[in-house]
Amino acid sequence: MGEGNMRKYLDSIAKVVGAGCLAASLAASPALSADNLKVTLNWLPDNSSIGIIYADALGYYKDAGIDLEIEPGKGSGVTSQLVAAGSTDVGLANGPSAIGVAAKGAPIKIIAPIYQTSELGIISLEDTPISGPKDLEGKTIFMAPGASVIPLFDAVVKVNGLDKSKINIFSGSGSAVLGLLAEKKVDAALEAPSALMMPLEKQGIKTKIMFFRDVGVNVVGMSLIAQDQKIQKNPDLYKRFVDATLRGLAATVKNPEAAVDALRSRYPDAQEKSELMEELTKYIIPTICAKGATGLGKAPADLWASTGEVLTQSLGSLGDGGIESKYTDAVLPAQLPPCP
Repeated sequence: MGEGNMRKYLDSIAKVVGAGCLAASLAASPALSADNLKVTLNWLPDNSSIGIIYADALGYYKDAGIDLEIEPGKGSGVTSQLVAAGSTDVGLANGPSAIGVAAKGAPIKIIAPIYQTSELGIISLEDTPISGPKDLEGKTIFMAPGASVIPLFDAVVKVNGLDKSKINIFSGSGSAVLGLLAEKKVDAALEAPSALMMPLEKQGIKTKIMFFRDVGVNVVGMSLIAQDQKIQKNPDLYKRFVDATLRGLAATVKNPEAAVDALRSRYPDAQEKSELMEELTKYIIPTICAKGATGLGKAPADLWASTGEVLTQSLGSLGDGGIESKYTDAVLPAQLPPCP
């Protein structure tokens, strides 16, 4: 073999050996690990958290380099405290509850309102003479002790100039409210439509609701919250999480049935499909964007202002910085999914 041919032969061998070494090196190297992130829900998985669950089912978090752990919660107040303590990375909590905890000095912020307005209200039987706030005077209103909705009711009283001494407050276990309302032992109850209106409708009992948002108490609804220090430490992780979650929420709006199927596939003990579908399409999706919103996850300025005014009236003070210090848009995606 001539010198030129020998050189070509040795070069070809070197390329093969080099390629083999590179392949072996890549095979031996550990795969790039995803970022671990734990989200604690407000309660058990349901329509409140369906955007998160559907995003996970669609692989959005995995695509964003996030290994997500979803943990059931024990109420918005408890979830807010866990976030403040750094025991979880993200919380899903009722906006006013989270702001109430933050007002006491907890280092948490709302990073994206998932449901920009509240679905909560004052529910009564269709034939009960309650058509406006003033009609609550002289009536008996049910509310569970410590319920997150109580500050909103107090705000209704103040905003509408009601005499609270003329309203009879019936305090009792939440499990009793269906029977009490159906038997007309109370005139109304503070609740979400899915908890009262839908079950009573199944019994052939017609109801109506006076939404808080329609009687001067317009506040942000279910929201993602995080600890200040964790946001500052890893803003990119939170940006990726929020972006994936909002895309999951947009996909839920586009195909509610597929989202409900994904929820029930992962959590077979969740509500029946028909109930989830009715609640999602009739009551939840209308709260995803407030009037004037520019996209999912970003409440308009006037809604934040209203939230601050309402909660200041019911809580007395929102602490240092007021409402502006209780939320941040810093980890929202530059391009928000559009409102429905």
